[in-house]
Amino acid sequence: MKFYKRVEEGKGQEFSLKNEVLWFRDRLCVPNIPELKELLEKAHDSTLVTHPGSTKMYQDVKRHYRWIGIERT
Repeated sequence: MKFYKRVEEGKGQEFSLKNEVLWFRDRLCVPNIPELKELLEKAHDSTLVTHPGSTKMYQDVKRHYRWIGIERT
């Protein structure tokens, strides 16, 4: 929530709000919610999901979302 306040005060230079969604440059900010991270991890690890590799998926996610610490997951 601190980012929302900073953006509203004009202090979050690289952050913006679009339709009440927080963005960092051109990437959606993902909230630090353990349940959400668990859901994303389950989707990633599902046998129904195929992708060419974790590096490719990381690059795809990084292009569209801001997730502090994603490099360590």
